[in-house]
Amino acid sequence: MEEVEEFKYEPKSVKEIFIEMKDTVELMVDLAYASLLFGDKEIAEEVLELEERIDLLNYQLMMHSVLAARNVKEAEQVITILQIANAIEDISNAAGDLAKMVLEGVELHPVIKETILEGEEIIGKIQVYPESVIVGKTLGELDLATNTGVWIIAVRRGKRWIFGPNENFKIRAGDVLIGRGTRTSIDHLKEIARGAIRVIGNERA
Repeated sequence: MEEVEEFKYEPKSVKEIFIEMKDTVELMVDLAYASLLFGDKEIAEEVLELEERIDLLNYQLMMHSVLAARNVKEAEQVITILQIANAIEDISNAAGDLAKMVLEGVELHPVIKETILEGEEIIGKIQVYPESVIVGKTLGELDLATNTGVWIIAVRRGKRWIFGPNENFKIRAGDVLIGRGTRTSIDHLKEIARGAIRVIGNERA
């Protein structure tokens, strides 16, 4: 019989939980689209793991709310918090449904992929070559979101995935970056990543 992980209360503030829920669900949506676009089951599995994290955070939020409400006015404020949290969980569940389609091998209509690729923002796959100026730099040093308009949501390193890499993550030659941005910004970063462009933003890397 599979052992069920026991819930442990984590002493976090409501604000901290909300921030983590918001950041997590944003990553989930991006990864869900990436899993659909590339037909990648590993990315889809990560989406489902993040969905479980959202469920846990929502439960923690309910516990905080029960402990915090001491009168009618505070109870009304708590209801608002829970409504927003439930809306976030709805988005999480929808992203999970997209991921399950990938895991179940559902064949997507070409229109769906075209829609993902033709939106104002798209998901792109960027190969990093040894000649690139971004090799050996951390995401914090490069500040790609500001300097190129691309947000890195995941990195494939060999057979391993790194999801939601932080500012201390150092890029290596051979990495495959999964980024979100406009088609122009994605194409620009691809040129930087293959070594054709030696400048990031207004300065050399």
